[in-house]
Amino acid sequence: MHTGLKSLNYPRKLMIFGLLALVSLVSTLWILNVKLPSGRASYTFIWWNMLLAWIPAVLTIILDVCYAMKRRGIRNLLLTGAGIVWLVFYPNTPYLITDMLHVFARYPFQPGERFWADTDFWNHTFAMLLVSLTGLMMGSMLLDSVRQLVRRSFGWMAGVLFAVMVLLLSSFAIYIGRFIRGNSWDIVKDPVSLYKQLAEIWSAPSGQEHMLHFCGMIFAVLAAAYMLTLAASLNGKPAKGK
Repeated sequence: MHTGLKSLNYPRKLMIFGLLALVSLVSTLWILNVKLPSGRASYTFIWWNMLLAWIPAVLTIILDVCYAMKRRGIRNLLLTGAGIVWLVFYPNTPYLITDMLHVFARYPFQPGERFWADTDFWNHTFAMLLVSLTGLMMGSMLLDSVRQLVRRSFGWMAGVLFAVMVLLLSSFAIYIGRFIRGNSWDIVKDPVSLYKQLAEIWSAPSGQEHMLHFCGMIFAVLAAAYMLTLAASLNGKPAKGK
């Protein structure tokens, strides 16, 4: 394997991506086969959300390959282009955590009944929970992979600032996706409409509070998941000899 890729933790990183792909497949197949009491499949949209979540994963590998290139001019050009696309699509990965709401929006809760005693309810909940955790875990690992490239190029502090910036922007992007129903490609396809909707929300004090409250909660969750990922990776590193 290319020495540059070895320094970026390959082929171990490919094994991790393989495990993530397996978990993604299992969680998607599980939730797609969960049905409402009426027999209707209610979560068919998950396959599309999972597909979008994997776009930044593929781009993360592409960024590593580009970084390992020796020709600086072409390498920097490819890194810039792939990095911008990665940043635009990255929020789709942790966005999966918000799909938990669909269980509570679509499962037929009956007032006064102990719905939590129904194993079918837990089938819905655990299936969607696995989808959400997959997105959260994968998002943390992708962010750390790209952060390491930034750290190698610009130093430790730049890597930290990059991670914080991505988490902040992702929290805001998840809000746009969940409440405005915007997509990553709307930045290019229809930026004016997106701006108008955001301006309308921000113009009202209640809208500002709603946006900041939600973004703050999402940021806290994403940051906690990322720090746990960092702690796990540090724990897995072999101790240096004396």
